[in-house]
Amino acid sequence: MFHKWKRVSKLQLFMSFRLVFLILVGLASSLVPSLLWGAAAVQPVRCIGMVANDNVGNDLSYPSSLFYDPAADEIFVTSPLKNKLVIFTADYFPYMSVGAGRGLHGVTSCYVSNNRLYACAGASKDEPRGHLVMLNGAFLPEGKIYFSGFEGADVFLPRKVVVGANGNIYVTGLTGVGVVVLDPAGNFLRTIEPRDDVLGVSEQVAIISMTVGANGNIYLLSEGMGRVYVYDRNEKFLYKFGQKGGESGKLARPRGLAVDDRAGRIYVVDYQRHSVSAFSLEGEFLFEFGGMGQARGWLNYPSDVCVDSFGRIIVADTFNHRIQIYEVVGSGAAPEPLAEQPEAEVADVDGATEEAPPKEAMVVAAPPVDKRADRDKAPDVLPETPRDDYVLQVAFAREPEAARSLLERLAAQGYQVFIYEVDRGDRGLWYKVLIGPFVEKTEAEAVAARLKAEEKLTAIVSKR
Repeated sequence: MFHKWKRVSKLQLFMSFRLVFLILVGLASSLVPSLLWGAAAVQPVRCIGMVANDNVGNDLSYPSSLFYDPAADEIFVTSPLKNKLVIFTADYFPYMSVGAGRGLHGVTSCYVSNNRLYACAGASKDEPRGHLVMLNGAFLPEGKIYFSGFEGADVFLPRKVVVGANGNIYVTGLTGVGVVVLDPAGNFLRTIEPRDDVLGVSEQVAIISMTVGANGNIYLLSEGMGRVYVYDRNEKFLYKFGQKGGESGKLARPRGLAVDDRAGRIYVVDYQRHSVSAFSLEGEFLFEFGGMGQARGWLNYPSDVCVDSFGRIIVADTFNHRIQIYEVVGSGAAPEPLAEQPEAEVADVDGATEEAPPKEAMVVAAPPVDKRADRDKAPDVLPETPRDDYVLQVAFAREPEAARSLLERLAAQGYQVFIYEVDRGDRGLWYKVLIGPFVEKTEAEAVAARLKAEEKLTAIVSKR
């Protein structure tokens, strides 16, 4: 009797386990569509290019600050160890740099407003105090602004500068004095000093970076608080958002931010989490991308971000010594700035061919065509070729003599070279030096690699 009862109990136990297993399988099968749906709902972002060299072919070397000038459609990258600003065209070609020769020493960032460039400069042998350097549209020195009128002005070292919709100049420093506000002539007006609760005590918040939105709102970023403070164009506090932390949706050590008003997003670079977080304009967390690594699309202690007029996200990938360009795809993509633009194909801007990281599909995409294309004028020497041929851009020169000299040098090496003339409005005519055309993209990429190795020239592959 005892053994019979024992056998029945084992059978019952087996049937119970089988029933539980079937229930779990059923639950799992019902959850899989939800999990897959949740994965699909994550906003896809892909890397469409990388740039690792300056205008003379050297490494960017710890790029730390970015600025996009919508008027000229140019990107300014601060390379502090090289003590210069490297300027890129809209297709990511590094065509020139400005540095100590223009009075920039210890440069940390810049901002362009009304055809005037403001650069944060540190102390040097000839300049014992930090100050702002002003350059005109031709990047020639126009004056300097020294700080006075507030406590610690004599040792104030500027870190970030922006110009507000009201014309006032806003400067953050390496010390915790908040934000220094200057009038358009550079005279001290006041400081903006956000305060926040820390363990129940109201404390002054140190601001590390800032930006200005299209509506004039001023966005101040605190690394210590992991938070953004938003003011209107009249410096009236509106709201704050963000939370300190090391997980998705939180900010561990944010270093830079940018506003994409058209797409309704704010991007914040997190130096410690090697990522970029996207928030709505109201401060709601939307998504993030990045992660620590050296391959395409991954980041290594990024320190700043900007957004161009096409909604492309440009990140200063500081310890990878490069900038990376991303775009949001799918329903989250920003609307096109111009209607009925023809498609354009752009190669990886540094000529490299790397495997995309397995984390997500970061494939090369086609960014919109350069919005200044209608101002380009092709000279008679432009070869008659099919529309889909590829060319290499190897220089963008201000002086026709420089372009002609490079043309002759490359022609002597057996390259088929021509010059493309570009009308840049107030900045006059500039000259692109191009090699080609090439029928196959792989052929153009091979020549780009040879130019980099033999001629120390950075070349961009693009479609005609």
